[in-house]
Amino acid sequence: MKYFDYIVFDVDGTLADTEESVLSSLGQIVQEETGKTLPRHELEFALGIPGKDALEKLGIYSQATLDRWCQVAASFKSTISVFPGLHEVIATLSDNGCKLGIVSSRARDEYTDEIAPLGFDKFFEHIILVEDTTEHKPAPAPMLEYLRRTGANPGNVVYVGDTVYDEQCATSAGVSFARAAWGSHQDIPNATYNLKTPNDLLTLTTK
Repeated sequence: MKYFDYIVFDVDGTLADTEESVLSSLGQIVQEETGKTLPRHELEFALGIPGKDALEKLGIYSQATLDRWCQVAASFKSTISVFPGLHEVIATLSDNGCKLGIVSSRARDEYTDEIAPLGFDKFFEHIILVEDTTEHKPAPAPMLEYLRRTGANPGNVVYVGDTVYDEQCATSAGVSFARAAWGSHQDIPNATYNLKTPNDLLTLTTK
């Protein structure tokens, strides 16, 4: 097992269980825009990519529709929760001197409204969100921006995520990838590590 000085996290499906919020609100938007009710499995592609990209893939993007989705998603905020055990593990990693960060496709206002209240922010020195780069996952740009801000050697960085978009972003940026099996619904064969529980994160740090 290689040990890392920097552990970077995706948000949705990794730090926070947001599946109900994302998919239920997107289903409502699709119904409003098209009159169709899509089965949930046809919407799961939207987990882990920017909202604009998801709406474009569905052929219903406009800024007004994106704003409406954000409004609807806020009504599902009560369904968002921290995966059990993660808060304690992240606090331990921080106490042990591990440098923690976030790379997410969330927009800043969404993050502020739905994720920041979960109480993680104090542990993360750098939080890279959709406004911080012109290209987004699965492109490497968000992770490269994190590397630029921290000056970290890619070999000392591992990205923890739940989708193939996360793995492709990490690999293209030259950092290792760990699959968060507690929130992932995808097989990710190219993952360097497969973490079954949040406690497994402690095996990645030098401390």
